[in-house]
Amino acid sequence: MVQPERTGIGAAPEAAESSYGPYGQLRMEKGLEALVKGWIETFAPLRELDLLPFWRREDGSPGQHHPWGQKHRADWEARGLVIWPRGGQLLKLQYCLRCPPAWLEEKPQGQVRLALRWWAETAALKVDGETVVQGDLFDNACRWLLPQRFWQGAPLNLELELRSPSHDEGGVILARLEREPDSPTDVSGLLLLSQLRLLQQDLSHLEQIISPQQRQDLEAALAQKPCGFNQALLQQQLAQLPKPAALQLLSHAHLDLAWLWPVADTWQAAVRTFESVLGLMKSHPQLCFGHSTPALYHWLELHRPLLFSQIRALMQAGRWEPLNGPWVESDCTLLGSSSLLRQFSEGQAYSRKTFPEWEHNLAWLPDSFGFSAGLPAVCAATGVRWFLTHKLFWNATNPFPHRLFRWQHPSGSSVLTLMSAAIGSDADPLAMANYSREWQQATGVAEALWLPGVGDHGGGPSREMLDQLALWQGQPLAAGHQFGTMRSYLAKLEPLAAQLPVWRDELYLELHRACATSRPDQKRHNRSLERLLREADVAEALAPASNPANEPIHTEAIHTAGQKEWRCLLFQQFHDILPGTSIPAVFEQAERQWCSARRASRQRRDQALGRLVPLSAGFAKQWWVGQLLPSKAGNRVLKMPKPTAGHSWWGPQGPLLSQAAKTGGCWLQLPFGAGVELQQLLQKPLGPKALAAQQPVCVEELGEGRWILQNSCVKVLLGPQGVEQLQGYQGGDWGPALLKEPLQWRRYSDRGEFWDAWDLAADYRENPLPFSWSSGPELIEAGPLSSQWRWRGCCGQSPIQLLLRLQAGSEVLELCLQSQWQQQHELLRLELPLAKPADFWSADCSAGVQNRPTTPHNAREASRWEAAAISWLAAGTDSHALAVLLDGPQGVSGTAAGLGVSLLRGPTWPDPSADRGLHRMRLGLMPAAGGWWQQAVPAAAARFREPLWKRPGISAAIELAKNPEIRQLLAWPDRDLRLLELIKTAQNQLQISAQNLSPCRSAVAEQLKPWAIASWNQSS
Repeated sequence: MVQPERTGIGAAPEAAESSYGPYGQLRMEKGLEALVKGWIETFAPLRELDLLPFWRREDGSPGQHHPWGQKHRADWEARGLVIWPRGGQLLKLQYCLRCPPAWLEEKPQGQVRLALRWWAETAALKVDGETVVQGDLFDNACRWLLPQRFWQGAPLNLELELRSPSHDEGGVILARLEREPDSPTDVSGLLLLSQLRLLQQDLSHLEQIISPQQRQDLEAALAQKPCGFNQALLQQQLAQLPKPAALQLLSHAHLDLAWLWPVADTWQAAVRTFESVLGLMKSHPQLCFGHSTPALYHWLELHRPLLFSQIRALMQAGRWEPLNGPWVESDCTLLGSSSLLRQFSEGQAYSRKTFPEWEHNLAWLPDSFGFSAGLPAVCAATGVRWFLTHKLFWNATNPFPHRLFRWQHPSGSSVLTLMSAAIGSDADPLAMANYSREWQQATGVAEALWLPGVGDHGGGPSREMLDQLALWQGQPLAAGHQFGTMRSYLAKLEPLAAQLPVWRDELYLELHRACATSRPDQKRHNRSLERLLREADVAEALAPASNPANEPIHTEAIHTAGQKEWRCLLFQQFHDILPGTSIPAVFEQAERQWCSARRASRQRRDQALGRLVPLSAGFAKQWWVGQLLPSKAGNRVLKMPKPTAGHSWWGPQGPLLSQAAKTGGCWLQLPFGAGVELQQLLQKPLGPKALAAQQPVCVEELGEGRWILQNSCVKVLLGPQGVEQLQGYQGGDWGPALLKEPLQWRRYSDRGEFWDAWDLAADYRENPLPFSWSSGPELIEAGPLSSQWRWRGCCGQSPIQLLLRLQAGSEVLELCLQSQWQQQHELLRLELPLAKPADFWSADCSAGVQNRPTTPHNAREASRWEAAAISWLAAGTDSHALAVLLDGPQGVSGTAAGLGVSLLRGPTWPDPSADRGLHRMRLGLMPAAGGWWQQAVPAAAARFREPLWKRPGISAAIELAKNPEIRQLLAWPDRDLRLLELIKTAQNQLQISAQNLSPCRSAVAEQLKPWAIASWNQSS
């Protein structure tokens, strides 16, 4: 490689210096970069005109440098933007445009475009009173072709009407006239200015790869005085320089199914976008287009069949590519493992059935807010080989180190991963050339993939983009391009799989850390519907067939049962709905969908169970109680109606001890195994002595408002501050104290982030707000089966109530926080100071478990100060380990000092009333001596989140005379296995899909590897 100082900057031969004149002296003094800059400064006024200084507001004042912008947005003011206040405020700009005299002196050549770029909720450009361009926050740029009368000296009266975003100030970023040739031959050299900018952009790279002679010739050409003759010589030299590698293009139109618009608007945007693309494909036969998702294609199939058939024809021709994978572009950190698996299996099944001419081995998730470490296992289980995203380029702290890599799951499953170019890209030759060079330097692969097309709210490629691409094809220093499909591009990368770097971790997005906490109502709806759907699927798989011939139902029919409700759940898991980052109208519609799907799922579940046991409606003396999903074996306390006078409840083990419940009914205790089972309860006349409570609850008063509450698993010290200490029973005695200090309920100011609903304030810990309990502990109920306590307090204007409950035989202390939350831009957290510092903390994630150090060792680990957990987190060593069970998902954190759970926030954008209202949040504290795996914390969390099913049975005399029975429907021999799906096959077998949540092989399912997902059949 030739050293730059010998042939580049300031190193031209003396003999050539005199012929270069002053430009040669400039080259000697400042180098090649200064020469390029000089040519750019000379040609810029001849090729473009900045219009930002000329716009006038309605009152006649300049658009730029307004006092309001200087005061409130100094950063934008320094960039020369036109600025006006946020909140949907209207700005009108005017300018009478005439062709510059210097341009008129030339013979009119080529054409002129008005390039605009804005940051506004809505935008409209009027020319002589006629609207010629409309846009919004997402379709936020144009290159409008000026009419021929512009060259004839006619004035063009420009009016720009813009409305600022509700969440941010408005800005006009670019307003410029740009000349360009009529055809790619460019006989007038109108593209030279952009070619020089391409040279300037890539100069440092070119200096290292061109020959000494090329460098010398380039310097000589640049050292000449800029003029027409020398321009031709320079263009000859530019044409001989190496270009960036060619790009493969796939046009795209990213379309969020809901965000700053309701779902109904999404369907309209999709139709507009797809009709536009169809029109462009007729006039541009080289154009290829890719789009997701199965949910959107399904809607088109049902409601726009003609449009769908046109799309199908182009799919079959190989020009329209389905970029699918999951049912929607879902969130991938907040979903339960069953939901995440169903997202992919439902999407893949639809794609394979509906688009059989395509191979469906990719998952397209460009915009989701981070990805669980369990995702590769789900991809492998559903036939996905390639995973594609762009979002990690959004990292706020540490750039992600790879663009092309192999993402490996702890089970050994892996998925090839491509960090794509930005969605919503245009046809800017400088951006394309820069991306080509960056891609090649980062991956060693020459050809990059570019995705032109307006996105977020649809739009796709435009005629302007395609014209610009055609104009720059083959031009000096511009990256060449050709259209092709995503699959054809990935096929070229396949041979590199064995050489790719391997990533063995989550894909954590260093941004949007509040998504697990905002809009907790959506998380509550999600977890309850997911549970009901899983219960209904299990019940239907285990129940006798409902068809008259009592024949097995085909597998496809099993999947069809409940499919509508499953698809409802999967749709609401879209990455701007479940995280709580949409406008109110989205959640208002979602509320109806959640409720309808829950009703249908309950009905489907109960109908199936009614084929297993006789059920009735209303009060009865016979009830059935069921554990419908595998859980941790042990005694469970449940509430039942109070028996009639002179009667008591009997279970399969005999007469049951009953404790009156404070809110009505009575508490009973029943033992359950780990599998799926139903137990019959009967009311019988009082007789033999009731069975003793197993591991009963005891209460001891210490005075001064302090109490000890315990059973044989957990011991708690209660006081005015709440839970002041916690111990677990281990080794025949009470273990060490687990808390360094009482549980801390903390309130913080949480404001200042641009993405309000998405982001926690990075400095929230530096802004604490006052909070304390005003009363408590108040004993609500006490007895051998259940004891409950209450504390009351206020966060600002929001009343808060904490209920604490311990039940017989339970290893979990239950906390229930209730609040009528009214706070804005505040954060409520529970923090648990640990008695002994921990080295690591763990939490479950979508399809796995994530372990993290409590003390960061590098910047990447330090950035993960808040993460999502689905149902539990744990930390501690040996005898000092503590787990927190969640009715989540929730935002959580872990440090050497302790664990934390984010409970409530108060963002105001994009939903002004987000989080406000009544909330009820459950948490559980569980001593976990030895660690989360040794104490089966995942199974305990499943039991905590999944209540027992109860329904009255038929109270016929013959039934009441029987002894209560147990129906064991599905044995579950391994507590570390998490059931993901259960269906009945056409051969009347049960097909079980499960994940081994353990670092050890499972003895079940053919030695299932640690952490692996697998399916197997067993007899029904």
